[in-house]
Amino acid sequence: MYRDMLVELYDKNIIEKNFNSTVFLENLLLSDHIHPKELEIDKKQTLIEAGVHNENIYFIRRGIVSSSLGFMGKGRFLGLDTLVMNDKPLCTIQTIEPCELYVFEKLEVMEYLFSLQEGWLFLYLIEKEERNLLLKNHSFLTLKGLERMEAVLIDLAQDFGVREDDMVILPKSFSKKLIAEYANLSVNTITILIKELKKEHFLKTKTANNLFYINGSKVPMK
Repeated sequence: MYRDMLVELYDKNIIEKNFNSTVFLENLLLSDHIHPKELEIDKKQTLIEAGVHNENIYFIRRGIVSSSLGFMGKGRFLGLDTLVMNDKPLCTIQTIEPCELYVFEKLEVMEYLFSLQEGWLFLYLIEKEERNLLLKNHSFLTLKGLERMEAVLIDLAQDFGVREDDMVILPKSFSKKLIAEYANLSVNTITILIKELKKEHFLKTKTANNLFYINGSKVPMK
């Protein structure tokens, strides 16, 4: 609550412009006291394991990861939630496709943030992003069957889809099984819902390479 009161003293637009993830990354890369490494990692690899201390902070340059919070892609930091108190992470984070990452030592990042008068604002905004992601994912669970499936696919299409002509195509890494787990539905239910969504022209009948082809008119631009 105290932190929220402090944030109210700042102009929202100024905060979002000067203390977002992009600015934070630029500052870390320019600092003489930070020594980042570049990492390429294959799919289905664990970056952070729940309940196990992690000494690194990650930044996604390319690729997608999954956790109980949902899916995160390019431009997201991973592991900052345990920075200040050095808690054990609550969520396991795994890659669902090959990823390119920056890897930072947690201690170096913490010392850098503590050296800034307003370094806590970076953590506040990034924590806010994670909280919003969790709330959004929980909101899907209030929806029923077909409505939930549509909401999940639109959300994934907005964040990770590629527009091609009149379609938005999800990356191949979003399999029926993975989407079923994310939507908290069985694979059999997902299969039935896919047929219904094709009848309603929400999904295209094209199924090459097991990709999801979503009607572009159903996916608002962010």
